Amino acid sequence: MEKRRLIIGIIIAVIVLAAGVYFFWNIGPKDRTVTTPAGRSRENVPGPKEITIRNVTKEVIHYSLHPDGSTAQPTEKDLAVGAIDRIPTTKIVVITYKKYGRDVTYSLNPGRPYSFRYDSDNHIDIWLGSHGREDAEDLAPFVPTPMEVVEKMLEMANVTEKDIVYDIGCGDGRIVIMAAQKYGAHGVGIDIDPVRIQESKANAKKAGVESLVRFRLEDATKTDISRATIVTIYLLPESNEILRPKFEKELKPGTPVVSHNYIIPGWESKEVGFQSIKDQDGTEHSVFLYRR
Repeated sequence: MEKRRLIIGIIIAVIVLAAGVYFFWNIGPKDRTVTTPAGRSRENVPGPKEITIRNVTKEVIHYSLHPDGSTAQPTEKDLAVGAIDRIPTTKIVVITYKKYGRDVTYSLNPGRPYSFRYDSDNHIDIWLGSHGREDAEDLAPFVPTPMEVVEKMLEMANVTEKDIVYDIGCGDGRIVIMAAQKYGAHGVGIDIDPVRIQESKANAKKAGVESLVRFRLEDATKTDISRATIVTIYLLPESNEILRPKFEKELKPGTPVVSHNYIIPGWESKEVGFQSIKDQDGTEHSVFLYRR
């Protein structure tokens, strides 16, 4: 009798455990399973806020939204090419859309801008960044350039102490800071994200090169780059294409333009160098050298 009760107890425990696992994976919030370029913070931001989602792809994107933890039916939406969805909220919103032919689910934080764009494999993904602004061109999400690649970019450009290096989309300022540290060059970093600009200034101070570098909180498509003797970029091909007329108009003939990973469409005849380099994780990167 005791043995029979023990067997029945084990069976019941297994059923309860299986039901719990099923609930966790199929009914509970799905954003716990995925890591995303858009970020994973679950902290709600107080005060009146909104989430913006911008579509910078070449196709209409279907997705659904619902407040984190809500049992209500998600709101289905279609976002047209170039359009911006503004979501007034002070709480985290969960977004679901198709990637690799299956549903993926991420958490979006209030007060932050996001955009749908293509990743390096040409799949649609959602990215966090200030490129959700309506008054500025959307050039790229913030993805730091590995230091090994930074060194190679500066080496290929033949940086000297006489140069003024302009880094478009400077992020944390690492390229112009290294140009100042290693070569004594002056540098100007341009970014439309105030957080990145603050970070760049702090990093320059820490590196002791504040007198050699400056950082501008500006839209790179509108800022003056005519003083640059070298330009560095880590943007997307369509962004490089947007900037190409600006390079042709404002840069002096022969000015080196060094691009991490992506070509400058229309400048095939101006490409004068190419190198491939692996970072410390073994990921391979491409560096393209052009001359205006």
